[in-house]
Amino acid sequence: MLAACSGSSSSDESGGDAAASAESAEAPAAEEAPAAEEAPAELVPIKYVMPWVIQGEEAGQFAAVREGFFAEEGLDVEIIPGGPDVRAGALLASGSADFAVMNPAGVYTNRQEDIPVVGVGGINQADGLFIMCKTSTGIDGFEDLAGKKVGVWVGGGEAGIQAAAVKSGLTVEDVEWLPQKFSMEEFFNDAFDCASATEWNEKHVVYKEGYNPGENVNELRPTDVGLFLPGDSIVTLESTVAERPEVVQGLVNGTLRGWQWVCSSEENRKAGAQYTVDAAPDLDLELQIIQVNEMCNLMSQGPAAEAGLIGDMVQSSWQQSADATLAIGQLDAPADVATAFNDQFVANVPSEYRTITW
Repeated sequence: MLAACSGSSSSDESGGDAAASAESAEAPAAEEAPAAEEAPAELVPIKYVMPWVIQGEEAGQFAAVREGFFAEEGLDVEIIPGGPDVRAGALLASGSADFAVMNPAGVYTNRQEDIPVVGVGGINQADGLFIMCKTSTGIDGFEDLAGKKVGVWVGGGEAGIQAAAVKSGLTVEDVEWLPQKFSMEEFFNDAFDCASATEWNEKHVVYKEGYNPGENVNELRPTDVGLFLPGDSIVTLESTVAERPEVVQGLVNGTLRGWQWVCSSEENRKAGAQYTVDAAPDLDLELQIIQVNEMCNLMSQGPAAEAGLIGDMVQSSWQQSADATLAIGQLDAPADVATAFNDQFVANVPSEYRTITW
């Protein structure tokens, strides 16, 4: 920081009579000019792609923007909604986005396509994707899916469900996998025997219509057969990690701090949900609060519960995801898990931004 110079340069001059010297000695000292204020650093613009359209699933990121957490990290973050036609890997590769949220299966498939995506922070320790089957179908477990019609979200949403079926002794070809709309319409209309759902969204849509778990609906999760697959994770390109590590650290800090803040109290959960509604006014606030509650549960399970901290990316969990993605034929060869994620940034996040207090 540059400071303004004092106006007293006469001490460097020689000569002058004694009277002048005495007068000078008696004169009050000149006031020092105030130090120049340091100009605020310009925020780095960042484009951050979400896993889906605006909803409670992204409340932590919206909170990080609204509460100024990203700005404190020197970042001006623009949140870009995801959706069925948004390919985050392609956006990263083209330079149209800097960061994104995707699950590890997406990381592996992008890397296979020579898009060097790498995970830099975990959000959900457990994937919130599962299937809902009406009890009238007679389906009680993944082993019962042979010959059945199962709706999946093609392009990543099918990985965990298909892997669970394979682990139950079926092949992918044993089941009729059908592309599902991004709703539960086919479930309600009996077009599918089972339909895909998320813990934070479609599940609650179904139960709001009068269905009840175990009574007329069975829920089948990959965890039922021992598959513990991580969900939403913060990703970027390897080049960003190498060339802009301070930006990566700031983005991870802000994201985890945003989620820790949201989850830490009922009041903050409502505020986080409201931030998503502010961004998309057609949303139902009560449903977004439910989504936030489910997200806070998913990110505090498993390894996070053991450590008491959110954000970790665990080698064994990422390995299970790689094995599952390979088992269903989405990978041509086993993935190099060690190069697919970098946990140095999470390790450097202040612990108060990660502590589970709920």
